[in-house]
Amino acid sequence: MSIQKSPIVKKEPPRKVAWCACGESQNQPYCDGSHSAKNTGKTPIIVDITEEKTVAWCACKQSGNKPYCDGTHSRI
Repeated sequence: MSIQKSPIVKKEPPRKVAWCACGESQNQPYCDGSHSAKNTGKTPIIVDITEEKTVAWCACKQSGNKPYCDGTHSRI
């Protein structure tokens, strides 16, 4: 896994979504189940988006406010 040093910014519709916590998903920022196949020991974070909005998803996986970007990528 390589660390992305910027957030993934997406306009999200209302829905429940699973944010990838391990960084192995081929469908970032969303979980595709790779954590199970690769035995990462991490599980996704389920997010309930209640209204359409733009989300800055953490892509470095180190945010102190997971699953959202808090700028940590600029310090790693």
